[in-house]
Amino acid sequence: MAEPIGIASGLVALAGFAFQSSIALYDSVQSYQSHPKRVRDLTEELETLNGVLGALRDTVNANTDINLTSLGYPLLRCGNACKDFEEELKKCSTRSSAGKTSFRDWAKLKYMGEDIDGFRRMLAGYKSTIIIALTDANLRQSSIAADSLESYKEMIETTTDDLETHLEGIDEKLEKIIAKNARVSNTDAGEIQLMEDERLSTQKCLEICAQLSSHIDQIQQLRKSRDNSTESVSSSSVSERVTNEGLQECKNSLLNTAAKLENHLKILMDRIVTNSKTSTASQEDIAELLRLQEEWETTRQCMHICSKAGTHLDENASTIDNYATGDAIQFMVSTNEKIIHGRNRGLGWRTRQVGGHLSDASLQQLSKDMTRVNFANTDHRGSPSVGQDEGLDDKPLSEFKDRYGRGFRLTTERYAPNVSFTTPPKSEE
Repeated sequence: MAEPIGIASGLVALAGFAFQSSIALYDSVQSYQSHPKRVRDLTEELETLNGVLGALRDTVNANTDINLTSLGYPLLRCGNACKDFEEELKKCSTRSSAGKTSFRDWAKLKYMGEDIDGFRRMLAGYKSTIIIALTDANLRQSSIAADSLESYKEMIETTTDDLETHLEGIDEKLEKIIAKNARVSNTDAGEIQLMEDERLSTQKCLEICAQLSSHIDQIQQLRKSRDNSTESVSSSSVSERVTNEGLQECKNSLLNTAAKLENHLKILMDRIVTNSKTSTASQEDIAELLRLQEEWETTRQCMHICSKAGTHLDENASTIDNYATGDAIQFMVSTNEKIIHGRNRGLGWRTRQVGGHLSDASLQQLSKDMTRVNFANTDHRGSPSVGQDEGLDDKPLSEFKDRYGRGFRLTTERYAPNVSFTTPPKSEE
């Protein structure tokens, strides 16, 4: 008998579990004849989710150095949600007189108080979170185009907004169940209400921390933009450094505070669920409460993944925009695993371009090799030898070289026309 899947099962097992559960639900939905618009939308979402989970499974099975352990809760919840929804679908089909689910049956199908569209949106949240986590990990090892980077930023923002909306819905459902059980059970009503008040207060404190952290991010981005557009003044370097260090200390302190509040919030949720179990709550309410608790924890983890990806993008992205004319070698390279995006633009038949992630040694060797190739081409066209040309490096750059590059010297013996000149006589005054 297979062991039950849990958060301790490991990422490989969780990825496989979520993938198989998603495929099983897709096949189950496809087996029914009635497919209204909302059902077709669900199958499309499941098909996309299957592709994402398949890619994730292949990645973790490849034993790469990519760290995706943060996806543990989202994968577990995604797999359980697909299994639970499939069970609800089977129950719905057994009640259908024709043996096939009708439009009315689809409309009645509910999961955690949500209809099919609500369930589809929940799956979309899992899918987007997995894509963001994969992209965040892969960006540390590759480059990205500017337009792709903007799409990635937009995806992080959109997913975060959707997750916040989903979390608000979970909170509303939790409040209803807790209030209902508090009315039925007068014994624990006071204690449950106190814990619920503390939960709401803790969430408010988390919102304050998030707002302050976001404000610090905006200040840091403004300072970074200003530093990039103007040359730094040596007299203000100390004050700039002290200010930046102070801002970062404030941000780190807020992160530590938020982590403590998150842990406190989880403890409160566990206590609320435990007290509800011991009260006169129905088995259906208890099961729903457990699902909401799991979904609440998973949604917060998804939001944390999005926040971390956004922070990593802001702190580790290098923007490069190269433009050159004439004889030029352009590099758009990262040697410290930072994300790079930008453009290499050059006008000239001997322009050479390099882009990507390289080690310091590889970059230095490539630079030497390309320089040798550049000199070799120059010699072939009739320019001075490398040794002769190196003697000119110490001289001031000419206006031609500033505007058009190194260029090459024409050979007068080969190209000079056979014309003799005579000096005209001086005019007498």
